Amino acid sequence: MREDFSIVIKYIKSFKSRSIAIMLSIILGTALIVGVGTLSKSAQEASLERIKRETGTYHVAYKDIDKNQLKVVKEGKDIKNIGLNSYYASTDKGEKLPINILYADNNFINDESEIVKGRLPEGKNEVVLEGWILNSMGLEEAVGRELNFKLYDKDKPEKFKVVGILKDRYKDKSVGRCEMFLHLDENKINNFIANVEFNEGSPISKNIEAIAKKAHLNLDNQVGVNSTLVGTVEENGGIDSESRNTAITMSAFAGLVIYSIFSISVYQRIRDYGMLRAVGATNFRVFKLMLYELLLIALISLPIGILLGMGGAQIFNKTGGNIQYEGNIKSTPFVIPTNIILISIACTIIMIFVISLLTYMKIRKISPIEAIKKNFGGDKKIKKSNFIIGGLSNKISATKTISIKNIFRNKKAFILIMLSMSIGGILVIKNDYAYSRSEAMYEDQQRQMYMNGDFVLTVNGSTDEENGLTDKEINEIKNIDGISEVKTARILQSRMVLDKKDILDMEFIEQLNNGGYTGSVLNGLLFKDKKSDKYLLKQKLKGFNDEMLKSLDKYVVSGKIDIEKMKKENLAVIYMPYIVDTFYGTKNVVVGGGKPLANIKVGDTVTIKYPKGKIDNVESYWKAKDNLEYEEHEFKVGAIVNYPFADDSMYSGDDGIDVITSSNYLEKLFGENNYDVVYANAKKGEDHDAINKKLGEIGSKVPGTITTDMVQDKAADDRSLKQDKLYSYGIVAILFAISIFNIINNVSYNLTSRTSEFGMLRAIGISEKDFKKMIAYEGLFYGIISSVIVVVGGIVLQTRMYETYGFVDYGMDFVINYKLYILIVIVNIIVGLLSTYLPARKIKESSIVEAINIIE
Repeated sequence: MREDFSIVIKYIKSFKSRSIAIMLSIILGTALIVGVGTLSKSAQEASLERIKRETGTYHVAYKDIDKNQLKVVKEGKDIKNIGLNSYYASTDKGEKLPINILYADNNFINDESEIVKGRLPEGKNEVVLEGWILNSMGLEEAVGRELNFKLYDKDKPEKFKVVGILKDRYKDKSVGRCEMFLHLDENKINNFIANVEFNEGSPISKNIEAIAKKAHLNLDNQVGVNSTLVGTVEENGGIDSESRNTAITMSAFAGLVIYSIFSISVYQRIRDYGMLRAVGATNFRVFKLMLYELLLIALISLPIGILLGMGGAQIFNKTGGNIQYEGNIKSTPFVIPTNIILISIACTIIMIFVISLLTYMKIRKISPIEAIKKNFGGDKKIKKSNFIIGGLSNKISATKTISIKNIFRNKKAFILIMLSMSIGGILVIKNDYAYSRSEAMYEDQQRQMYMNGDFVLTVNGSTDEENGLTDKEINEIKNIDGISEVKTARILQSRMVLDKKDILDMEFIEQLNNGGYTGSVLNGLLFKDKKSDKYLLKQKLKGFNDEMLKSLDKYVVSGKIDIEKMKKENLAVIYMPYIVDTFYGTKNVVVGGGKPLANIKVGDTVTIKYPKGKIDNVESYWKAKDNLEYEEHEFKVGAIVNYPFADDSMYSGDDGIDVITSSNYLEKLFGENNYDVVYANAKKGEDHDAINKKLGEIGSKVPGTITTDMVQDKAADDRSLKQDKLYSYGIVAILFAISIFNIINNVSYNLTSRTSEFGMLRAIGISEKDFKKMIAYEGLFYGIISSVIVVVGGIVLQTRMYETYGFVDYGMDFVINYKLYILIVIVNIIVGLLSTYLPARKIKESSIVEAINIIE
C-alpha cells in the first residue's frame, strides 16, 4: 500500500493543474452542500420559532378531561412540558371587554409569556393578564389594581386583584383574544385542558394518538392538534428536501466536472497504466491507484469546503439579524447541521468511488500494448469530427471551423460542460420560484388577519347597532399627536338576494355548508328565501370612510372606485370571493386568480336585505331561523375588488359577497354611524406606546372595544420576512457563485489540457488575432447553448412546480421572471467567454515549443 500511495502522490505532484482543478470542484461542491444545508436548516429553525409565536408552543390540547385522564396524559412518552388550564367564566355582554377568565398553572402561563411586573397568582381571585388588555380598558399597567366584572351566567359581579402583568402573546393579541388567569389548584378542579409539548425529534403524531387512545378520548372533540406546528416540527427533525436535493444535485454536478477532468488526465497517462499492467500489476491495483488518488485529494478538499460553506452561511445569517420573540421562544438561530456535513462527505466518497469505477472500466478495455502505444481508437473520432466539420467548412470561417471542431471532437466533454453550465442556472431559477411561493403564503396569512394599520380598534358585538365608536371618538383619535391617518369601517350583517343561476360555484357553497364554522355556527351560507323563489346569501354591508375606500384601489379587479359619487348615490364596491381548486382537493378563497363566486359585473344592480329594528337574538339570525321583518336596499356596482381590506372576521367572514359603500351614504340609510373597525397609522418615529395608551383610553369608552398596537409586531414580521428573503437569496447567491467557479474550473481545464494542440496551431502560423477569435467563439458557443438549456429547463421546471406545489392556492398565476432569465443568459455568456479567456491568456504567454511539449 505504501508503494501505491507513493505513486499516487507522484501523480498528484506531476499533474498539479489537474489536481488543483479536481480539488476546487470538491471544495466548491462541498461548500455548496454545507452552505445551502446550513442556511436551509437555520431558515427551518427560524420558521419553526415563528410558527410557535403565531400558533403557540404546544403540540396538542387534550380538552375536557378528568383527573384520571390527566394522570394518563402525564405518563405519556416523550413529553417535554405540560401546561394546565381550566375555564372559570367570561365577562358578560356590556362589560368593557369580552374576557375569558381561566384557571392556569405556572407552566401554562410561562410557556408562551412571562411576568414583566409583579408575580404569578396564588390566592383566591388573584389574576395576571397582558398589558394590551388593560390598555384596551383604558387602564395603566399597574400591579395591585382591582377589576370588577359582571360575569356571564353568574348572579353577582366579582372582584379580581391584578398581581402580575404578562408580556403580550402575539397569537392572542393579533386576533383580539382576551384572557385573564387565576391560580390553578389541581386538587380543587375536576375538569382540565392539558396542553402538551413533546420533545422535538420524537414521533409526535403517534404519541398524541397513543395518549388519546389510552385515556379514552374522542379524537374529534377532545383532541385539538396544532397541526401547523406538529407538521413543521416533524419536518424539522430530518433533512429538509432543499438540503437533500441540493446535496444530490451538487454531488452529480461536481461528479460530472471531476469525471471530465479525471478522464482527460487518465488518458494522458494511459501509457503509465499500460506499463504497470505489462509488468504484472492487476486491474484491481490500477483501480485502487485511481481511487486512492481521488480520496487523497478529497481528504484535503473536504475540510476546506465544509469551513467555506459554514462561513458563507454564517455571513448571511448575521446579515439577516436575530429576531427575539416573546416568552420562551428562542431568537432565530444559526444551526450547524451535523447530518448535512455527513451527507456532503458521504456524497463525495460515493462520487469518487463511482468516478474511479467508471474510469477504470473504460481503461481496462484497452490492452497494455495499446495503452503503451496510446493507440485506442482516437482516429475514428477524429474522422467523424472531420466529416461533420467538412460539411460546414464551406460556410464558416476557418477559426470558427476549428472552434466547432474542438468543441465536438469530444462529445462527452462537451455534454459535461453544458450540464455543468446549465445546472447552476436552473437551480437559481428553482430557488427563486420557490421563494415567490413562500412570499405569497406570508402575504396571504397577513391579509387574513386584517391587521392593516399600526393600531387596530375592533368593537366586539357588531350586530348591536347601538354599540360602536362614534364620530366623536374618531375625531379624538385624529387629534392624537403622532397620528397621520385614520380609516373607519361600519359593518352590518346582511343578506344578498340572488338567483340560483347567478351562483357560479355551488360546490364551494356546499363545501362550507357541510361542517366547520359555516355549517355549525351559521347553518350554511346560502338559503332559500321564504317569500320568493330567490336565494339569500349571508354577507355584509359595509360603510368605509374616504381613507379606507382608497385602500381598496390596490385590489380592484374591474371598474373604478368613485368616492365622491359613492357619498351621494347608491354606488357601491363589491367584494367578490374568488375561488380556486386547491392542491389538497378543496376549494378556497384567494386574492389574485381564481373564479368569481357569483355572476355580478360592473353596472349591475344588487339587492341587500337587512332587518328592521334591532337584532335581539343573534344566534337565530345567523342561522336564518328568525322571523324578523326586512327592508331592501339596492346598490349599483361601480367596482369589484378581491379583498375587503377591513373586516371583523365574524358572520360570513371573507366567504360572502360584501357590499361596500361610503360611510356617508350608509349614514343616510341607517342613521348615525357606529364604527366597528378602525385602523390608525402613526407618523414615522413617533412614540407608539404613548399613542397606544391614548387610543386605549378612547376605546375603553365603548364597551367591547379591543385596542391593539401592531407597530412592534409588524416590525418583527418585517424582520422575519427580510430574514427569510436573505436565507433564500443567500442560497441562490451561493448556488450562482459556486456554479460560476465550477464552470470556469471545468472549461479552463478542458482548454488547458489541449495546450499542446494550440501550440501546434501557433506553430503552423495561426495569427494572435485568429487565435483569440477561435477561443472566443468557443466560449460564446458554450454560453449560448447552455443558456438555451437553462431557459428551456427553467420553464419546464417552473411548470412542474406550479402544477405540483399548489401555487394557485395563494392566487398566483404562472409567471416567468424574465429579468432573472435575462441575467442568467448574460452571466452564462460572460462565464463562457471568461472561462476560455483565462486559460487562453496563459497558453498565449507560453512559447510555442513549451506549449507543444506540455503534457497536461
